[in-house]
Amino acid sequence: MRLAAAFGLLPDFRSAIGVALWPTILAVWRAPSLLFRPQGLSRLFMSRVWNSFGNGVDEAGRDTKQALITPHAYGVVLDLGAGGSLEHNEGGYGFI
Repeated sequence: MRLAAAFGLLPDFRSAIGVALWPTILAVWRAPSLLFRPQGLSRLFMSRVWNSFGNGVDEAGRDTKQALITPHAYGVVLDLGAGGSLEHNEGGYGFI
């Protein structure tokens, strides 16, 4: 792997952290018990990242998916993504 390719992900990481860190900190402030549920904390953070970047990533990979899937698929084909979105509601946190 070239050095430029290895460091090419850094701006993406910075953007993801910039989008998701502050809302995650606010969620922990409102519900400190999230600190004892690392899986819930991770889901909350990643839901913010995927809400921001998911559509762009999906659109960017559309041609590749079509080239890989279309010649080999028939019938109904499901494109399963990252999953639901974890959002805060009055009763706590849950998937929407």
